[in-house]
Amino acid sequence: MTERTTTLRGRWGQFAALAALTLRETVRRPVFLLVSAATYFFIAALPFLLTQTLGNSGRLVRDSALALHLVIGLLLGATSAGAALRQEIIRGTLAAVLSKPVGRGTLFLAKFAGVAGAMGLFSYGAVLCAIIGARVGAVDFFPEPRAGLALLAAVPLAFAGAGLLNAIWRRPFVSWAFALTLGAITLAFLYAARVDRAGAWTAFAAALPMDVLPAGMLITLAIWALAACAVSLATRLAAAPTLAICAAIFAAGLMSEHFFSRAAEHSRWAAIAYGWLPNWQHFWMSDALAGGGAIPWSYVGLAAGYTLCLIIAILALGALSFQEAEVS
Repeated sequence: MTERTTTLRGRWGQFAALAALTLRETVRRPVFLLVSAATYFFIAALPFLLTQTLGNSGRLVRDSALALHLVIGLLLGATSAGAALRQEIIRGTLAAVLSKPVGRGTLFLAKFAGVAGAMGLFSYGAVLCAIIGARVGAVDFFPEPRAGLALLAAVPLAFAGAGLLNAIWRRPFVSWAFALTLGAITLAFLYAARVDRAGAWTAFAAALPMDVLPAGMLITLAIWALAACAVSLATRLAAAPTLAICAAIFAAGLMSEHFFSRAAEHSRWAAIAYGWLPNWQHFWMSDALAGGGAIPWSYVGLAAGYTLCLIIAILALGALSFQEAEVS
């Protein structure tokens, strides 16, 4: 085994360990648990809360769930990314890590990977809730009680189970509550996938609107892209400015198609702004599901490629900033 191979394996081991540690620290934050659980519970309650459906109850529940997934995911991803890096710089934790043979680039990329993993878990639960919620609210004024109540009970049962584990075996409440919540949502999904609205057993996922899945995956890609922005900004800025700038990037990206697409043909500055601003419209495709439409998986693949290029560019700038950042 060559010295270069040994070095690469050592760096990969450092990266994996730091990414796993960041993932655990992110899901152990009480605010992460509370925001995630509230989002899941509210999506589950949507079919029972919406009364003015205008004959499109299923679509209204689906679009509301996806919009909640997007907005809360962007907010949670930005705050989690800032906390994962900036707070540790302030506390001096990163200085202790960097005093060991750990490169700044490895540490920076591991922080993003850990946050991206946590946001992937959040999106997993949100997408499953959106699929079940769209099924529960498919019929106007008659939400399906079986799958709906199974999903509504997921969060309270998970919190009760985590409370028992904490009281009897001293398990950490926050991380176990989050894990049990995802497990309970998964069980509710498996139940809804095997039982139709009449309560009869059916083929797996035959009674579920699985067309919501690609829409949820596109939203997850958008959350990862904004998390990359937040991690890069956190190398220099505190949590509040990071969140404010991420909100501005999100708003500007939503309007970039309208303001810069035509102007880019005649203005160099408009072309630069249009090229660098993430176009979030590429990730919001719920309108494609109207009237029985579908989102092609080929489009999801193209969006994933676009997101990958975007994340690589943003993280490259963030890594350069982190190389010169003062860590004390």
